Amino acid sequence: MPRQGLDKNILLVDDHALFRAGLRLILSSKINATIYEIEKISDAKALAVDIDVILLDVHLPGLNGIDGMSVLQQQWSDARIMLLSAASNHEDINQALSQGARCFLNKNTDPALICKTVQSLLDNRSIASAQHAFNTNSEIVTQAKHLLSTRMLEVLALMAEGHSNKHIADKLSLSENTIRNHVVALMEHFDVNNRTKTIIAAQQAGYLSQ
Repeated sequence: MPRQGLDKNILLVDDHALFRAGLRLILSSKINATIYEIEKISDAKALAVDIDVILLDVHLPGLNGIDGMSVLQQQWSDARIMLLSAASNHEDINQALSQGARCFLNKNTDPALICKTVQSLLDNRSIASAQHAFNTNSEIVTQAKHLLSTRMLEVLALMAEGHSNKHIADKLSLSENTIRNHVVALMEHFDVNNRTKTIIAAQQAGYLSQ
């Protein structure tokens, strides 16, 4: 497909026009690329240009972002796909990464980190340095993670509600020591060292709503 405008092309796939407008404004102020946007996967067929990076939401009208990845990959086989969503759970993230997405970022991530990550993808460089460049709790998810057990998800949800280990133990009819072990396992899973950081990391990884 012929290239138009600038050397690099970015495609935003999101059904919220206001979010697309804001993201376009942010990206265009930091990145030298032509930005295209569509609100659903089926609109991609009308774009007769090469695309280098795709910023893809999960919840879209018609074909959702996860199922629609194969359509986008067929049309632009060399495009790097970045999942950018506010309501994506861990199963969605794992599935997208296993199907070839390069990374996941929450929509609430620092805009500067989003731009840094997109620039790394445009340059086809490792995106690990993007995370290290910012003093932020936002996480760039690049690898599928082991899924948490149903019990650990229950403990995590109650932690997020502010319950102590004792209250969680009472609610789940388990010993306080068992809950303590689950909390430690959750901190190890998210590679953090306290409850607050565990909850923040779980939100950013899609296990909890923001």
